Amino acid sequence: MRPEIIGYLAATLGTICWIPQAWKAWSTRDTSGLSLPSNLMFLITVSLWLVYGLMVVDWPIIVANIFAVTAVLTIVAAKLKYK
Repeated sequence: MRPEIIGYLAATLGTICWIPQAWKAWSTRDTSGLSLPSNLMFLITVSLWLVYGLMVVDWPIIVANIFAVTAVLTIVAAKLKYK
């Protein structure tokens, strides 16, 4: 199997896992079980991975982290809005 296929598979699964959490946070407006500091740290982490991916022009990393930043930013926004 080609390495980039593994990269895209990991990127897809790693990104998809945040979508249900973001959806639930916005649809229920209940973020009481979410840790703001933890989600902020993860937002910084995926943002740094995105910058790294852009620097080395690694498309699986870039694509995954664009979506991850969007999903986690949605969760953080919901946490701040629905305290």
